[in-house]
Amino acid sequence: MKKDILFEKNYLTVADIKNYLCTTAYELTHRKDFPVCRLGSSIRIPTQLFLVWVAKHTRIPADLAEEHKGENIHVK
Repeated sequence: MKKDILFEKNYLTVADIKNYLCTTAYELTHRKDFPVCRLGSSIRIPTQLFLVWVAKHTRIPADLAEEHKGENIHVK
């Protein structure tokens, strides 16, 4: 069951990322281009940098982009 993520938090957990993306998130934390903050054995992901990373890695088909041209679409 997918849980809602509180994007008002400054940092997300690996579990938050897993619930949001519905995929294994731990592997993402080892990518060089994925924003992580390691505090001892804890892994935290800065929320705003995560949202930027998602936007950067989202492919939008041309027809969908044209259909919503000029709209500000925000992740909630």
